[in-house]
Amino acid sequence: MMKHIIKRTLFLLISTFGMALSMAAQSTQVVVTLNNGAEQNYTMTEADRMYFEDNTILVIEINEYKSTVKIPLADIRKLTCHETEGTNENDATALSIFPNPVHDALVIRNLQGLQTINIYALDGRLMKSFEASGEQAIDISDLAMGVYLVKTESATLKMIKL
Repeated sequence: MMKHIIKRTLFLLISTFGMALSMAAQSTQVVVTLNNGAEQNYTMTEADRMYFEDNTILVIEINEYKSTVKIPLADIRKLTCHETEGTNENDATALSIFPNPVHDALVIRNLQGLQTINIYALDGRLMKSFEASGEQAIDISDLAMGVYLVKTESATLKMIKL
């Protein structure tokens, strides 16, 4: 049972990581913490890949060095990903959502004109669609707990619903 939970968690993390790379990040720092406490660090770009092989091995391919690393899932204690370059999230005029994580009402800030906002589940299902402008609060109490993508005409942001 624990292995199944770990596999699902890693799958969701890798899915989110893949989407993060496609959302304008130029590189992502991946840290694999092994059961013995050792850490392995990888800097990944859009050209690199991370995936499962036979649902038992995490594969990391770094194209720049033409290297492939294979790590058994049973040996992994923790996997973390951090964007190291990309858009400046602290820009006061940049599109933003808050609070994140969110419970019932999501506020979208700095929308330029009237835009269609779509909220997608990580499996690609459209969960909610609406139009908004400027700063607007959106009721998302009907969504289940989980990770969602909030897509506007100009950006895609990750939202965690609690």
